[in-house]
Amino acid sequence: MIRYHKNRSWFGELWDKLDGSNSKRKLLLNGNLVSGQEALSSWILEVSDSLRISQVALKVTQNSLLEARDAIRNHKQSLQKQEYAIAQLSDQLDELAQKVTTRLNNLEAQVHRLEVRIAANEDLDHIVTAWAAGQTYTNFPWAVQVALLAREVFSSSVMMYELETGDTERYRQLLVNKIIATRKQLPDSFFGLGDLLDQSCMRMTKDDQELTAALLEIRSVPQQRLVNTPHLFVIGTTLELATLPTEARPAKPAQSALALCRAQIGTISRTTDAREFITYVVEETANDCMAMMQ
Repeated sequence: MIRYHKNRSWFGELWDKLDGSNSKRKLLLNGNLVSGQEALSSWILEVSDSLRISQVALKVTQNSLLEARDAIRNHKQSLQKQEYAIAQLSDQLDELAQKVTTRLNNLEAQVHRLEVRIAANEDLDHIVTAWAAGQTYTNFPWAVQVALLAREVFSSSVMMYELETGDTERYRQLLVNKIIATRKQLPDSFFGLGDLLDQSCMRMTKDDQELTAALLEIRSVPQQRLVNTPHLFVIGTTLELATLPTEARPAKPAQSALALCRAQIGTISRTTDAREFITYVVEETANDCMAMMQ
């Protein structure tokens, strides 16, 4: 209608003049109205387009946010799984480290025990071999040799072996057997202990008697140790009595030593044989050395 009024013929204009209307004013007004409507329509279209674009953008953004949320959730779950796996791996490593440490400690202990045993074997072989070859204690009677040999053996790595392992049989029995196997001046039957020691003293010089007495250290041994070493006490006391001046020395130092032993320590057999005597001396010497070490 507006376009019709705007574009009508001269007849319409003549009609307006006859009617008294201001055609120019109406035309201007109508033109402005049309322009305004067109502008409004364009704006509405632009707004609609913008809304559609915004909705699309919001939809895209929403999808992106949902994807991001899912990705974050999945990543969080993955991290939790990794943390759990790492925790398990850490526990397994700790357990493995403990097992390895225990294994290494056991191996070190085994190696140490082996080293101690090897050292004990070497010392025993060296000491006994030198004695059997006549390189040590050659001038002493066999009874004194046994006492000195046992003292030397159990002052070596053999004693360290006994202290660390608690095995007090292996090397003691081995030493007894090695001494008997050499059969150096060993009597073949039972004999009187006093007679054996008196004969031994008679075959020794005074210097050897004093030296042997000093090596056995009977005089400096406390009473609580002497109680466990009656045979060593008798041997050492016999040697000490034998070194006294002639006027003070008993006729049979060993018999006097046996009497002192029975009076101060306890009962000791008057007769014995080679194996029994050697076993007593070895056991007493080993126990005394262990008592000093402890």
